[in-house]
Amino acid sequence: EQEDLPASNGNGNGNATAPQRDYYNSGSTEDATDTPVVINRLETRRKLTKNSTRLVIVLVGLPARGKSFVARKLLNFLEWYGCQCKIFNVGKYRRQAYAEISKAGDGGGACDANFFDANNKQASALREHVAEVALREMLKWIDGEEDESDSEDKLGSSSHSFSTLSIEQQDRIAIFDATNSTDKRRRWVLEECTDPAKRPGKPTGVVFVESICDDEELLNENFRFKVTNSPDYLGVSEQEAMADLK
Repeated sequence: EQEDLPASNGNGNGNATAPQRDYYNSGSTEDATDTPVVINRLETRRKLTKNSTRLVIVLVGLPARGKSFVARKLLNFLEWYGCQCKIFNVGKYRRQAYAEISKAGDGGGACDANFFDANNKQASALREHVAEVALREMLKWIDGEEDESDSEDKLGSSSHSFSTLSIEQQDRIAIFDATNSTDKRRRWVLEECTDPAKRPGKPTGVVFVESICDDEELLNENFRFKVTNSPDYLGVSEQEAMADLK
């Protein structure tokens, strides 16, 4: 008669083991526990991302890096998630301001590379002005203080709302769409949004999202798309617009 042998676990020592569970399809039956390491990391994250019904997403990046594309994707997702979300594109405010200047006959070079030259004091002042106007409108909206008479065309921003929740029940997330490429500008945006002295009782979270692209082939494709579709280059040949943008 063959002698009964103990079940083997396959390691050759004859010790009996329980059948192995399916590693990929079986979930854990144990309750999750927070280890000291996890608790420490969560506390750090809590300090950096305090709960707030107001959040500002500040986009950062050079032209043609996809900032507005990212903004629209975020808008669609956040609205699907149930938040109120609105894009404040500083370029739209700039073009509106330039249109007013052009009517007065004093807008030469406002939309070409000269407009973004740090040595162009007049254009620099206009850039600072439109950025502040956009920021003030954004903060009014995120605080629920927006004047109902302010139309979409006047604001120059995108907003949709498909939720049946009241405004008070929804988080408000604003997307500040601009290059914001200098440390000075980013510090200014952060201070204006979060300084308790300037915004008492209105805690607001700020997240910076930078879009980086150094792929020359992709950049050239983005440049061509921009010069073909941007209002800044209406009536300008593609060759001239590409040279100006680069």
